[in-house]
Amino acid sequence: MTRLAARLARSALAALPLALLATGPLSAAEGGGGLPQLDTRTYPSQIFWLIVSFALLYWLLKTKAIPRIADILETRQDRIGADLDRAARLRADAEAALKKHDAILAEAQAKAQKRLREAQERVAAELARHQAELDADIAKRLRDAEARIGAAKSAALAEVATVAAEVVQAAARRLAGLEVGLDEARAAVERAMGAGAR
Repeated sequence: MTRLAARLARSALAALPLALLATGPLSAAEGGGGLPQLDTRTYPSQIFWLIVSFALLYWLLKTKAIPRIADILETRQDRIGADLDRAARLRADAEAALKKHDAILAEAQAKAQKRLREAQERVAAELARHQAELDADIAKRLRDAEARIGAAKSAALAEVATVAAEVVQAAARRLAGLEVGLDEARAAVERAMGAGAR
């Protein structure tokens, strides 16, 4: 209710100078002719009401409008300052979170590289072990094969020597009519083979 009364009082005070000017001493309807504001007899009242209106307007601006504008500007400045502070805090938080994320990512990459190196070393060691086992198995099989080949060769040579001795015996009997013992024939074959090898 008091706000409504204050608004009505302000409106009335603002309209008062206009009403007083409209009810001046001479108007065009009374036959004064011309414009009343140019009548020199009304200058003192016009100047008085100009001073009153200017003073009233100055007082209204000084007491009502300018403090409200200053409050609004101050509130806005405080809000802008608070928003800037909040933005700075959020930016600092975001930068800290980014640094933490980068640190976690770097740590994860280091762990992954370490595990990859360990896996590569395990695989290389396993391959080296398998290769060594394979080489040992191949060497053993090669030695066994060489031993079998040597034994087969020796057996074949012994059999060849025996067959050759029997052939020598048969040839001596048929060609020369001589009876040669198996040991003698073998000795002759061995001598012939030894001479042929030279």
